[in-house]
Amino acid sequence: MSVGVVGLGLIGGSIALGLRDKYEVIGVDLDPKTLEIAKEKGICQKVSDSLLDLNGVEVVFVAVPINSVAGVVKSLSQYDMVIADVGSLKLDLANSLNDIPNFVGTHPMAGREKGGISASDQSLFENALWMVDSTRPTAVIEKVTPYIEALGAYTFLIDPDSHDQMVAAVSHLPHLVAVALTLAAEKISGGDDRLFLMAAGGFRDTTRIASGDPKLWQQILSQSPYLKDAASAFAEIFNKLCKEEELTPYLKEACTIREKLPFRGKGVVGEVFSLVIKVEDKPGEIGEITSILAKKHINIKEIEILKQREGETGPLRLGFSSSKKALEAYNLLKELGYTLEARW
Repeated sequence: MSVGVVGLGLIGGSIALGLRDKYEVIGVDLDPKTLEIAKEKGICQKVSDSLLDLNGVEVVFVAVPINSVAGVVKSLSQYDMVIADVGSLKLDLANSLNDIPNFVGTHPMAGREKGGISASDQSLFENALWMVDSTRPTAVIEKVTPYIEALGAYTFLIDPDSHDQMVAAVSHLPHLVAVALTLAAEKISGGDDRLFLMAAGGFRDTTRIASGDPKLWQQILSQSPYLKDAASAFAEIFNKLCKEEELTPYLKEACTIREKLPFRGKGVVGEVFSLVIKVEDKPGEIGEITSILAKKHINIKEIEILKQREGETGPLRLGFSSSKKALEAYNLLKELGYTLEARW
């Protein structure tokens, strides 16, 4: 079987990389340099600058900028294939392409601040949620699902309107806040770059996504139908917090709410059993831990740096699919002298 990928940037390139060992992957892009890189690095078996070369594949993932998706989908709709876009906005696209029976809107909840084919990562989607438009025909959804699962992601069915409301709050608004925080810090600094030398983990983590591709995020933020609503809710709460003298109740409530994030315990993708490990900030430490577990055939389901402070000890979170595996890892690392705690 073969699969097509239109647009070999970060997302498209990562899809191609993640599927190339399981299917024949045909990558299409208009940029000659991108096609050259894809060919040289073996990101997909075939590369082309023409959609015509996708005739005959079973599924095509369209990973082009939002404003170009509809045109590509309409061009491919004549062929006997399932067409899935991977953009971060679904409602307007679903409405405009509703009459194309072999189209389904999808959105992998994964990415990184750097784009382009050179940033492609075959493991980018492992253990990530992959939203799929629940209003589309069942046969179309079932056709694309095996490819999503082959990438290590979890299919999550949701209607386009609910999707756009939710990503406005947890994706688009955070990006806008990161941009605003970065610009505010620069303004406060008055050009004194010592301010940024003082930036610790909190500022770095909160503003990381502000490094995202400006052209891509201009399209997303300008077209996000619920971003203004999310921004208004944020502004209301932020202004209220700035006026309050006693913040403890709000701080406690925020702590409780944040525990809903599925990085430990039972989340959307199922049960995750986590260990938090103290590691020294020096080369090879994390690799040493993962190698120890790999030698004992203990598979790590999730990995996360909970706090990064250069030169100090910071916790590493490892997630496992079962309490048995987590306990095996705990006992093994404990015997080797690591300081750690279980979270489940």
